[in-house]
This record gives sequence, structure tokens and C-alpha cells, in this order.
Amino acid sequence: MSGGAGTVPSLRIEGARAILSLRRPDKRNRIEPDDLTTLLGHLEVVDAHPDVRVVVIEAEGPAWCSGFHLGALADRAPAPVGFGDLCDRLERMAVPTVAAIAGSVHGGGTDLAISCDFRVATDAVTLGMPAAKIGLQYYASGLRRFVERIGPAATKRLFLTAETISAEELLRIGFLTEVVAPDALEARVDELCAAVTALAPLAVRATKAAIDQLGGPAADVDAIQAGHVRTVRSADHAEAMRAMRERRPPRFEGR
Repeated sequence: MSGGAGTVPSLRIEGARAILSLRRPDKRNRIEPDDLTTLLGHLEVVDAHPDVRVVVIEAEGPAWCSGFHLGALADRAPAPVGFGDLCDRLERMAVPTVAAIAGSVHGGGTDLAISCDFRVATDAVTLGMPAAKIGLQYYASGLRRFVERIGPAATKRLFLTAETISAEELLRIGFLTEVVAPDALEARVDELCAAVTALAPLAVRATKAAIDQLGGPAADVDAIQAGHVRTVRSADHAEAMRAMRERRPPRFEGR
């Protein structure tokens, strides 16, 4: 058990899917300082695992994540890594990531969610970003992520009002990818993961990296084109063409 109530975040791998679970429901699944190292370790394990093709972040209880436990810093030395380091690392994951959001999202939890490639939430979810309420400008990499993914106007809506935003509005401004009924969340996440894992893994990784580069300030177009050429020459592409001719599902091996 880490500092604070509840249990440290866990990792389990089920076939091609890795599941990270936040397990402090009585503290709205806040992230304790020691959890940062644990979670970063989990992400390293996932990126090095040859079978994993998609990552899901889920949470126990009525809140998905309330971000970092700021109060923990009052009586201890600063953590060796910051909450922003965790979100930056999550954003850089080689395989697609899915936030399965069944509860409220608050503070740094909003950055943890937007660091994922897909954010599927129930229609009862709400979000609040109170940084300015406690006298803070949010850290640079987090603000960059919001502006790149939902644009300056929507980012200002979240950060400069600190209002509680509904799932419907979060979908409209692009923060959420999909909104579903509470009893449909698990099935929809399963469908989304199945759709990702059915694709050629080499192509998925290359395409995710290319899209992330093109969405940033300085894309290396030559490197992106080189990624395209690698997939054209890949065994997975050749297998896909054979499967198409033979009218059967392809058997991808990530090569």
C-alpha cells in the first residue's frame, strides 16, 4: 500500500489488452506521490510487452480520478517524478490507450484522461478543472496537450471558468470521444479494444506515432513517410494482401 488511503494502482494483462486500475475509491482515485513511480513502471512493462496492443485505464468507485494529491507535498520532499511526467509518458505509449470513464473527473485527472487516445464515458460523468481556484497556472505540457487536442477555446472554457462540465458538453467540445449509457460502457470498451487489436499492430503503432507528430508543433514529415514505407514492406501488409485474395481474416504478427 502506498501513502494515503486505498490501494496502489494495479496492472493486469489479458491477452492483447493491458488494464491499469485506479483503486482508491474512498479518495476519488487520487494519485499519491509513490503511485507515480508505480504507474510509470506499469507503463514501461506494457510498452515492452510483445503481445499488448491496447491499454485501458479504469477506476473503482464513483470517481474516475481526482488527479494528484497536492496535500501530500506539504509534509514530505517533492516526488522524484511529477504528475505531468506520468501524463507525458502515457501520451507517448506506443499502443493506443483508452480511458474507460465511469465517474467524475477532476483536477489532474482531466490531464490523465486527455493523455489517452480514446475517452469513452458514461452520460452521467462530469468534469472540473479547478487549477485557477487554488492559484495555479497548470503546467506547460498539460496545457499543451489540451490546446492540441481540444483547441484554445475549449481549453479556456475548462481552465478559465472552473465550471463543472457535463458529459454532453465534453463530447461537443471534443474532450470525450464517445458517451454511452452506464450499462453500456464495458461492452463499448470491449468493442473498441477488439477493433484496435484486429488491425495490423505495426501499422497501428506507426500510424499513432505519425498522427501524434502531425498534431504537434514540429512534425518530421520525412520520418512519417519512412514509417509508411516500412509498413508497405512489412510482413503484415503482405499477409493482409494474401488474406484478401484468399477471402479469410489476416493473421498479423507485428512484423
